[in-house]
Amino acid sequence: MIVYPYKLIIMKLAVFVCILCSMLLAGSITASAQYNDIYRRGVNYFSDGEKLTDVQLSALLDRSDSGITFDDVEKYRKGFKTGRGLLIGFGTLTGVGLLTTGIGTVGLMIEGVAVGIGTAFVGPLAALGGADPAIAFDSKFYGVTVAGVCATLTGIAGIVAGTTVLCVYKKRMNNVADVCNSAPSVTLSFGAQKYGTGVALNF
Repeated sequence: MIVYPYKLIIMKLAVFVCILCSMLLAGSITASAQYNDIYRRGVNYFSDGEKLTDVQLSALLDRSDSGITFDDVEKYRKGFKTGRGLLIGFGTLTGVGLLTTGIGTVGLMIEGVAVGIGTAFVGPLAALGGADPAIAFDSKFYGVTVAGVCATLTGIAGIVAGTTVLCVYKKRMNNVADVCNSAPSVTLSFGAQKYGTGVALNF
């Protein structure tokens, strides 16, 4: 009996297909498409490095049954941006206030030293001449120092307020990511299913 090469190839291929089918029937090969590995970066949400669209985020929130809507997320984003803006603005004001306070303080010290030196040298001469030896200390930096202190205190108060707002809305936005991760995931599987062999999309 002569076995032609192409028949031998077909037989091997048939054996391979039979083995493959047996493996698929024994257990399904599952490829999971997880859309729930969600994390927050700034005011946006990402999955596997890809930014989620508003539609995708809204769909995840709808599946979660948490009661959080996309409108809530928009409010959280605005609150987060407000807190961040307060930190930046009042942080800048605090820096300017500290710089102004420093300049005013140094100016007061220099003026004080100058008045002290002037009193030490001019005072005895004025006393000998019968004049009043006291030298008036009229500082030009007093107002600068006061303004710097006021700006610094206002900036610190603003930083505290901004930090509070930012932390509150940051926590809420992180909660949105947790809610999305708790939503039912979507999986795609191929193999032995409940009603036979094939492809199944489960969510």
